[in-house]
Amino acid sequence: MFRRFGWFLAVAGLSASSAAAFPWMVKHDYQSCAVCHVDPSGAGQLTPYGRAQSDVLLRWKLKKPTAEEAQEPSPTTRFLWFIDLPEVLNLSGNFRGGALIPIGSQVRPLFMAADLYGTVKVDRFVFHATTGVGLRNVGPAAILPACGGDTPCNAQWVAREFWAGATFADEAVMVRAGRMFVPFGLRNNEHFMWVRDATNTDTNLDQQVGIAASYNGERLRGEVMGLLGNYQLGPDAYRERGYSAFAEYSVASKFFLGVSSLITAAQADPLLQLPQVRHAHGVTARWSPIEPLALMAEADFLAWQQPTLIDRLGFAAMVQADYELMQGLHLIGSLEGKYTGSGERGPSLGGWISAAWYVLPHVEVRLDGILRRNARPLPDPATTSFTLLAQLHFFL
Repeated sequence: MFRRFGWFLAVAGLSASSAAAFPWMVKHDYQSCAVCHVDPSGAGQLTPYGRAQSDVLLRWKLKKPTAEEAQEPSPTTRFLWFIDLPEVLNLSGNFRGGALIPIGSQVRPLFMAADLYGTVKVDRFVFHATTGVGLRNVGPAAILPACGGDTPCNAQWVAREFWAGATFADEAVMVRAGRMFVPFGLRNNEHFMWVRDATNTDTNLDQQVGIAASYNGERLRGEVMGLLGNYQLGPDAYRERGYSAFAEYSVASKFFLGVSSLITAAQADPLLQLPQVRHAHGVTARWSPIEPLALMAEADFLAWQQPTLIDRLGFAAMVQADYELMQGLHLIGSLEGKYTGSGERGPSLGGWISAAWYVLPHVEVRLDGILRRNARPLPDPATTSFTLLAQLHFFL
């Protein structure tokens, strides 16, 4: 089992679970993700505070709530809106479905997520796990059955995260071990954008087993992780081992700059069956010049080293503008590019126009129009595609 390429890779990314990650929260002056997410670097399960802020700041409302209304406890902080849980236990769900609509081709229904999140926090100790069901080659996140080669699976048992950790220094520091998101770049919602795909840092499919330490201070946050491989894949020769790290600093109010670095080594590349060292090093920026608008960017340098081949050099980059027309209704424009150094004539280029509507508490309706020019190794010509992606998401 290993990462698919081309069209199948795009579909696999779309078919996966989608963890709620909103880098545009910079417009509300949130630098640290740890106050709203169980993962100290963001994405995945929300804390009770994060669930409350989701209702206050994300949900569609015809008028902005007053300061007094924003302070009122929201019933949506409860599990399934009405179940009060013990303080040590946090349960939630992530359910997403939709349709992929390639222009000139058949509509493809998508079952993207059916996951349950559970977190137990006792004093300084935190235990977190997710489990659920996936359909048709969720691959790197699947436990059973183990489908190999090009043979598709219908239903698979999925476990994306399971880790244990402890907090220190008034919860500013967390040390964890287990299967976790890889700390690198922006944790954006567009999970098969090239900055996530080319760096293997998608929060749906690219979790790794390892040991991590994170820090969330007043102006500085960051995390470093020793990567031990994805043990839900095999054989062992395909597993990447190394490190990944990122740091982000608050330069000014609502303006953040970050850096990321990743180096991994594997005994065999899945395609060429040669040992490979992979590099990704990049910068990120998040800025909100006015409250309705958030601007985000990421640029990553890429390199692949193999013993009998000339090193390949490439890049992946994106810029995005998120404008909130009114609370809970977002219009999003994105540009992206990548180059893999595989003999393409120029880079691949793409553009996204998206609309997201948080119509009810923890309910998102989203439509993405994606235009891409995909460069291919010479002599093959580049291909152009336009796809509509419609999604309905419940993050309970």
